[in-house]
Amino acid sequence: FHGVIRALVPSWGVIELERAVVNISAISEHIEWQTSDAILALQDETHDLSHVVLQNRMALNFLLAAQGGVCAVINTSC
Repeated sequence: FHGVIRALVPSWGVIELERAVVNISAISEHIEWQTSDAILALQDETHDLSHVVLQNRMALNFLLAAQGGVCAVINTSC
């Protein structure tokens, strides 16, 4: 069927290729936006996680200081 149409309308193949290129371009742009959104979400998550890590570190330092430091807690000499 496509062969018959291409024979009758020589530019039909070019039109099909142009549509395919436009379709691929739209899909690529969609993937680009999804990837960008995912990266931004990961950046937010990393930022939030860094705050939790800092809070945990501060709490651990406080608890260790109250018990004489790391060396006293693990019973070694430093």
